[in-house]
Amino acid sequence: MGDGRVMAATGPSTFGNEACIGGGPMKARLVVSAMLAMMPAVLMAQSVCFSGVVRPACSGFVLFEGTAAASGGSSAFTINTTTAPVGGTILVHRIHDLPSYFSGALGYVHVVGSNTAVGAVGELGFSNTSELGNAHRFAATARVRRWLGSGGGVLDVGAGPLGVEVFTPSRNGDCCTDRVRAYGATLEAALTYKGLAGITIGADAIHGGGRTSTGLHAGVRVGSYGAVATAVVTAALGAFVWYGLAHSD
Repeated sequence: MGDGRVMAATGPSTFGNEACIGGGPMKARLVVSAMLAMMPAVLMAQSVCFSGVVRPACSGFVLFEGTAAASGGSSAFTINTTTAPVGGTILVHRIHDLPSYFSGALGYVHVVGSNTAVGAVGELGFSNTSELGNAHRFAATARVRRWLGSGGGVLDVGAGPLGVEVFTPSRNGDCCTDRVRAYGATLEAALTYKGLAGITIGADAIHGGGRTSTGLHAGVRVGSYGAVATAVVTAALGAFVWYGLAHSD
């Protein structure tokens, strides 16, 4: 009986205290369960995305792009070379310091608002429009990306330093030409559908080789899976052409 009275006296007091603190262990279990349920969403919010529109699941976007641009308004220059030191044929080369080009770019933008992301992009390009050879270009631009409503439109604006190769008369005589680096800046904008494909326009200004050149460019841009698909198709076509040339009679 004595043991029974002790349990009767202490039992109600214990349960009464649990009720006073708002559920005790039950409330703690509910809080832990809620935190566990939120963890997947928190982890998703920290992920980096590759394509699509801005959304809570993406903290930023990796940018993978390809561009084919036609140049216009660039300064043109003439370089004369000869095929032989004496009695050779004079060849006249008309060149542009900012010619049409193809390029690939890789970068990252971090989401800073409901429809805006900022970051940086590195672009490497080349032009083979001159018989003097390929001319390379490299740009490192700050990038602002803005998603335009629910229609899938994406506006990219970038600006930054630009370096290109330009051709000058050779210091070794009239036989050939030299390549020198010219530096300046580039400004561009692109409008695409969900970052997959669209159009781009821009302006460049450089100085090097004893001269200053400016020019405009416009073309098409593919990004994300659009750039991946373009790279795969281009590689397949290149392999097909190489195979055909290698096995031709």
